[in-house]
Amino acid sequence: MKKIIILALTFIFASTMSFAATKNKAATKALTGTVKTVTVADPAKGTKSEVTVIDEKAVENTFLVKSTTTLYGSDFKPIGSDKIKADDKVKVKYTTTREGVHEAVSINILKCFF
Repeated sequence: MKKIIILALTFIFASTMSFAATKNKAATKALTGTVKTVTVADPAKGTKSEVTVIDEKAVENTFLVKSTTTLYGSDFKPIGSDKIKADDKVKVKYTTTREGVHEAVSINILKCFF
């Protein structure tokens, strides 16, 4: 009888924890566009790393690049932030904070076929 009660309590605890974890996740969105500017962080000046992307509708979107942001080249291999430059075609996966800041989760440089 004790085993059944312990098993039931464990199941209830595990299910409530899984619901709590999914509730707090922010929705990830994606945007494809062309890089306009890349700003590298400079703590002395108080600037943060950002990438400004112009989408297909000519709307500028600025994304905060954090230390947890993954950056990929056109061959899907990890790259450094110094490899992203203006006029690169990119796909950005991002989340939006409560304050309205777009935080990049991943940035992937796309191949251009001309």
